Amino acid sequence: MPDQIDLSLMDSIPIVPNGFLRLRRHWKAPTDGFWDQIWDGTSAKDYWKDALEGRLTRDYETLFKNYVKKGAKVLEAGCGVGQVVLALRARGYDCWGLDYAEKTINSLTDIFPDTPFVHGDIRELPFEDESFDVYVSLGVIEHFTSGQSQILAEAARVLRPNGVILISVPALNSYRKMRIRYKTYREKSALPFFEDCYSREELESLLEDAGFHCKHHTYLNTPMTAMQESPFRRLYRLVEDRRRFRGPIDRCLRWTLPKSWFGHMLMVVGEKKS
Repeated sequence: MPDQIDLSLMDSIPIVPNGFLRLRRHWKAPTDGFWDQIWDGTSAKDYWKDALEGRLTRDYETLFKNYVKKGAKVLEAGCGVGQVVLALRARGYDCWGLDYAEKTINSLTDIFPDTPFVHGDIRELPFEDESFDVYVSLGVIEHFTSGQSQILAEAARVLRPNGVILISVPALNSYRKMRIRYKTYREKSALPFFEDCYSREELESLLEDAGFHCKHHTYLNTPMTAMQESPFRRLYRLVEDRRRFRGPIDRCLRWTLPKSWFGHMLMVVGEKKS
């Protein structure tokens, strides 16, 4: 997650659309111009350096090793500055990147002319049916107030039979559910909609309805909840500018805090039904 996005600056409000509990965050409207601005302020060169060497986070490395065949044709729908696309291509995958932020895509195309970066909308993908083996969506669909079914139907359309989807969204984890129960969140906000946090049950239901069989789920990035939402945040703030301490603290939080309670992101792996 880019450093400019700070959960502590957002208003969070419980909502119940479609019979499932969500936590809706209000901050800034996630338009294409907003994302261009966010990515402009990101140290993209740092991302690219690791990506061009094929480096992925440990969680992503495990997921791709277990669920994605070598040489697969992959679409990352909502690719941002393209670090995942570049890392997967360095590992031998035929990976394509698509994003709605036109300025960012144009910059990526100029810098990496041999890498297929495409400007487009995940609700209406500019690809033919059954074009890809794998569809990757890392923190994207939560920024839409509606239309998730259409997005996932498009994912299913461009995937080949038995194709794989890896999708992550902010998690309605147990800690956030506890805060909802004890009414520690706001009841309304004057700020624009930014994103929703999803329960595992709702995300898996959306995937099943779109024609996927859910095979695996996990929770990622435990330190994000701890450092920006939980009682640990004050301790974390004391050392956030001292990078030599942040790494050990992050590792400690990852190993000691239960993922289902504090995992910031929910990841689900599904397979397109044949």
